[in-house]
Amino acid sequence: MARLVRGLDDEVYVQFGELAVFFEGNEGDILLETAHEDDLALIRLEAWDSAPPAPGDPWTPVEDTTVEGGTGWVTVGSVAEEATRSMAIGPPHFLYGVTAHTQEAGELPEYTTEEEFQRAWDDRRLARWLIRFWPIRDVFDPVRHARPDHAGGREPTPVEPPVSEAAEWSVGQVARRETALLEHLAGGGMTMAGYLAEQGLDPGLPFDRVVAAMVRRELPAMVERQGLPDWWAELVGRYPELAQAQYRLPEFDDEWAPERRGELAHALATRLRAEEVLNPDRRATFTAQIRAYSPRAGGTYRGWRWEEPHHTGGPTFGVDRQVVCGDTMSGAVLVTGIVTVLGTEGRKFLVRDAEPAEAARLRCAEATWAAPPHLLPPG
Repeated sequence: MARLVRGLDDEVYVQFGELAVFFEGNEGDILLETAHEDDLALIRLEAWDSAPPAPGDPWTPVEDTTVEGGTGWVTVGSVAEEATRSMAIGPPHFLYGVTAHTQEAGELPEYTTEEEFQRAWDDRRLARWLIRFWPIRDVFDPVRHARPDHAGGREPTPVEPPVSEAAEWSVGQVARRETALLEHLAGGGMTMAGYLAEQGLDPGLPFDRVVAAMVRRELPAMVERQGLPDWWAELVGRYPELAQAQYRLPEFDDEWAPERRGELAHALATRLRAEEVLNPDRRATFTAQIRAYSPRAGGTYRGWRWEEPHHTGGPTFGVDRQVVCGDTMSGAVLVTGIVTVLGTEGRKFLVRDAEPAEAARLRCAEATWAAPPHLLPPG
């Protein structure tokens, strides 16, 4: 049975009657025609582990297609404006099924005064979109998807690419928190629907909406209890992920100028969401340098770092760890290994050890693009 992996709710201002689904790292974007121009729309993105059942009434189907998912991250927005929030639909370089359903916006009632129009406009029913994605098969090709930054006309060596299942990737699995909660509830003889009803929430609420609903419900009391500023509460209401970062507020308070708060909140929420998706088991993280052009969250690379003698900073480079060389005078060693990027941390990258499916792709790319020593650039 198909299971919902994760979802994302957002508001998008649609212009020119077209809503765009952007696939990061791929040119196969999708344009969806809308009935209303220049208005907000409520967007619901969903990632499933296999083809989901049709949502039924009152949803109207408008798209059913397949597309290569690029990096596995998508955003939705107007064709005339930048997209807003991004969501991981699954592993990179998979073929995905995509469906889109809509509910039309409500018609405005008749009005005779400006006040009546404003009231009707504020109370109008917005158009709704439900856009779903699910992995079909691995289509990774090291020649197309893992070309080195400076290939310089080098011919790739034919190498059989590894083939993985989406379930082998953390980003393609149902949230660990949901599984843990279901097991806990089952141990007490309770269902998820019963638990949600007990919490005063809709029994049919998807799990990815539960945390956000609870954060928004408890937000007024949390703000009053902790003396949080109103502007922070407003941002948490839009980005519930920020609730887990409130302990960091004092260090941000002076830095978050009013004109930049929306931008900074978006960036922090994006990072927290990426870390949750890419490292659900809370495996050890560390910082490393990545010698690649524009490394991205979720990308797998060879990481590098100098480690001092008697390094005590925790385990690093547990996958394909190699000591490249040592500095005789300082005793430090240059170490490398295969890692996956979670985000940035200063001028370095926050990483974890690569998963087997991730590391297999990088090893394949290295074998595909390995050049004979006499063809390598000097130095």
